[in-house]
Order: sequence, then structure tokens, then C-alpha cells
Amino acid sequence: MSPKDRESSLVGTGAEFLAVPFQFITGLVVGLAAPIAAIGAMVAGIRLLTGKVPFLDHAYEDAQGERRLSIKLVAPDEVEGLFAQHKETIGKDLMALQAEIKAIMEEAKAGAQKAAPEEIEVPPVAGA
Repeated sequence: MSPKDRESSLVGTGAEFLAVPFQFITGLVVGLAAPIAAIGAMVAGIRLLTGKVPFLDHAYEDAQGERRLSIKLVAPDEVEGLFAQHKETIGKDLMALQAEIKAIMEEAKAGAQKAAPEEIEVPPVAGA
């Protein structure tokens, strides 16, 4: 095998090795950006057609206990005031979720500390 052949095979192997994380990051970015762009396009289309923007009015539970969202069309200048009203409710929900996540993390840490093996004493080797 000539030095040029070895060099080209190493470059090819390096490129193949770096292709996996590059493709993962590309997929992650596209997977996050595509839904956001689609939602933005729908909102822009609704505003273009009606002159109003969709706004999540409130969430409620139906008879089966499933959460439902209601959406209403509002004038663009009303959105800021409506968001300020819902901001407090959303903040309370997020704080409750944050507290629950912290409790789960602390419980997991406590379980991991209990499960960690205690230090094992190794007897000295005879004849050393």
C-alpha cells in the first residue's frame, strides 16, 4: 500500500467518523426548526386572511379528564394584555413542575447514594 493510499484511507475514515455527529446535529436542528417554522407560517397565514392572530385562551379538562385548549382569534394589539393575564397562571404551573422535578432529582440522588457500594478493604498480598 502506497503512502498516498494510506493517507486517503485515513482521511476517508476520519470523514466517516465525523459524519455521524454532523448528521445528528443537522437532524436535531431541522427537527426543532421545522415545527416552529410551520407554526409561524400558520399564524402568519391566519393573520393575513383574518387580520387577527390565534391566541390560546384557556385550558380545561373535559369529562374524561383530558386537557383541552381553546384558541380564539384576537386583534394583534390585545395579545400583550391577554398574555400578561395568562403569564401568572403559566408561571404557577411552571413553578409546580420545577418543584416536582427537583423532588425527583433529590430522590434519585438519595437512591444512588444508598446503592453506591461501600469502600471495600483489599487485604495486602502475601509476600509483597
